[in-house]
This record gives sequence, structure tokens and C-alpha cells, in this order.
Amino acid sequence: MRHSDESNPTSEVAQNPTVNPARTKRKRGGQKGNLNACKHGFYSTALTPDETRQLWSITSLEGVDPEVALIRVKLQSVLQHDPGNPRLIREASRLLVRHYSAEYGFDSTDRTYLKTVVDLLLEIASLRHAAALHASQT
Repeated sequence: MRHSDESNPTSEVAQNPTVNPARTKRKRGGQKGNLNACKHGFYSTALTPDETRQLWSITSLEGVDPEVALIRVKLQSVLQHDPGNPRLIREASRLLVRHYSAEYGFDSTDRTYLKTVVDLLLEIASLRHAAALHASQT
């Protein structure tokens, strides 16, 4: 006989999650307040003091466009935390190609060629960085 289980409200809650009003159904994708991708991500909003110094150095001493310098600083930072990330390489490549295409008025052929070159260069840089990181850990 299951009389004792039926009178015990805690066993009912454990068996049926819809009974507990504090539990709500989660929606697909990242939940509100989720910062998983923001810690060191390409689109994280804040620059560390070291990244700010790098940005200043690149723009003032090297004369690099501030938008490109920011992409460079963020790319370097993310590669330190997640080397070999293909999504990062694609996003950085897309941003660089978009910037230079707008600045110099590239046609679709030039954009495609630039995208291919930038993808390869970033992939090589990422692989080298990952290999150097792996070598320093062993």
C-alpha cells in the first residue's frame, strides 16, 4: 500500500517537479544573467588595465587604426585563454574584412580574397600560440 507516500508532500514534490512553484521551466539558450561567454570573450565589454595599455601603445606608437587595434588586443587576449578557437578566428576575420572593405571600398572579389588571407593568417597565429602554450606547459 502506498498510503504513506501519498500523505508525504515532500515525496510528491520530488516525484513531480511541477508541484514546486519555485521551479520554472528554462528557456532555450543562455539564461538571463549568464556570463559564460563574457569572461574573456571577444565581445566582453571591459578591457583590463593591461589591455588598455596595449591598446594605447598600438594606436599611439604604431599608428594603427583604433578599431583594428581593439580587434588585435581582444584577439590576443582571447587566444591566451582559448587558443585554437575556430569561432574566434572566424569572428575576428569577419570584423577585419568588414572594416577594411568599408574603408577601401572593396568589391566582392577583393573581400573574398582578403577573407581567405586573413582566415589563414589568424589560423596560423592561433596554432602557433597554442603550440607555444602547450610547449611551455610540458
